[in-house]
Amino acid sequence: MRVLFICVLASASAADWKSKPFPEWSDDTVLRVLTDSPWSHPRTVSFTWREREQRPITYKDIPGADHGVKTGALGPLGGIGAPVSSLKDKSDIIVRWCGALPVRHATAVYKHREAKGAGSINERIASGEQDYVVELFGLPAELAHQSAGVLENVIRDKAFLRMKNGTAINASKVEVTIFGLTLTAKIHFPRSYVITAKDGEVEIIADAKVFSLSEKFKLGPMVYLGYLEL
Repeated sequence: MRVLFICVLASASAADWKSKPFPEWSDDTVLRVLTDSPWSHPRTVSFTWREREQRPITYKDIPGADHGVKTGALGPLGGIGAPVSSLKDKSDIIVRWCGALPVRHATAVYKHREAKGAGSINERIASGEQDYVVELFGLPAELAHQSAGVLENVIRDKAFLRMKNGTAINASKVEVTIFGLTLTAKIHFPRSYVITAKDGEVEIIADAKVFSLSEKFKLGPMVYLGYLEL
């Protein structure tokens, strides 16, 4: 499934999730929902690879690094002896409302086709989330050089949803999953404030010290099958 998410964004065709009902979506529609749609925004983030006002991260900070080696292949968590110069300055990621029903539908379609139609497609639809959940997909795994748990805490402490009326919803939990050279951070926000289409837009703000992002989502286009899906 990772291959689908990180592939080059396909040029959008005229067909979309409104043209045909689930699960009759084309492969292009599935790709668009997951990578470039009202629920999924592609964007580029930049990294400083240093804690602000702190010393830069060096190869010595990477767990298991050989202090006598200053070069080497980059591994899943930074690699042995990976120097700062080998770290990316930028990454293309996807900011996605992974609990939204159209995203869960698109994921189910992809998995069903990957399995060549075996089983029931409805069984592949993930359950809805109790929280609002926004995932940052495609971040470099080096961000978790101290551990996934440390990164989870760093993001959780400085991530929130902001409404146009000034209401802020602070993150309650972050789940970091590492896939080889990349990772996904799922940020949970409690539904203490009920977001409606009348709010106009919602902004996700996150800060992980070495990178920060601010991404706005228009709520009107996020209505699916008659309901606002977040």
